[in-house]
Amino acid sequence: MRIWSIQSEEAWKHLNRHGCLEAKRHHSESSWPHAYDWMRDQLAERIGEPSHADAMPLWGWYQWAGATKKRADLRFVQHHWGPEGNHVMVECELPDDQVLLSDHDAWHTVLNNGFLGLDEQESNGFHAMQRIGMKNIEKFTAFLDKKKKRTWSRVFDLEALDNDDWGTVDKKSIQALSGGSI
Repeated sequence: MRIWSIQSEEAWKHLNRHGCLEAKRHHSESSWPHAYDWMRDQLAERIGEPSHADAMPLWGWYQWAGATKKRADLRFVQHHWGPEGNHVMVECELPDDQVLLSDHDAWHTVLNNGFLGLDEQESNGFHAMQRIGMKNIEKFTAFLDKKKKRTWSRVFDLEALDNDDWGTVDKKSIQALSGGSI
């Protein structure tokens, strides 16, 4: 599978010196540790244990802006996402069984610790339960949290998210994750 990963100049130098890229905990986004730890655990469960104990997912793009624009746009990323400094685009071929694809838009639900409903009706049902739970907070908090987290695995089900509410696969941004080093 061909993927594109946007990396810092420092990572590029590491790749040239050592012949591989490695993602470690200190490279991961510190604003959402629960989400990145969850994704690391999913990667280990679905692909296999990481290459080293401190490994975090190595992020890339399988499909940047739909099926006709698979390659990521380095200019956009440098302008909108940071961090500061110079970046490079690394293109690589990985075995399909070493890559975990996920829906970029749906991933933001995990980042924001939300419920990932497949459609508006399902989401509205969950939010109604939340409102009821506010009256009985102690009983419902654990139940709702568990129910919410069970929906997060849907980020990997590109077929289920291929609908009017989430958009069609041929127009999606699809992330590609690998287990810590390539």
